[in-house]
Amino acid sequence: MTTTPSTRGQIRELLQLLASEVQQLEYERDVPHVDITKELVCMWFDDLYHPGRAFDHLFSPAELSALDEFSRFYEDRLSHLPESQGTVRTWLGSPVWREVMDYAHRTHERIVA
Repeated sequence: MTTTPSTRGQIRELLQLLASEVQQLEYERDVPHVDITKELVCMWFDDLYHPGRAFDHLFSPAELSALDEFSRFYEDRLSHLPESQGTVRTWLGSPVWREVMDYAHRTHERIVA
């Protein structure tokens, strides 16, 4: 039997994905019909990161602050990313995306398992 990770676990998994070139390329390989760059944005801003009362109890104040800082950092850089051209490799070649990846890694480390 498989179980769906909690929202907290999903946030940690997504931060890990955002931080990992290998995982991003694997994800793209596994779902070739999807523009992964759009998915990486949608998963964070539309699907998982929803600060507010129903979300906040899942994280400590320090973790909420880390998530907020990351989300603002990510959002501020979206307009500076290149067009994906249908592949995450375009973003992986961008210093701006590398900054987002690094920030995702640091944020993941701040969210206790």
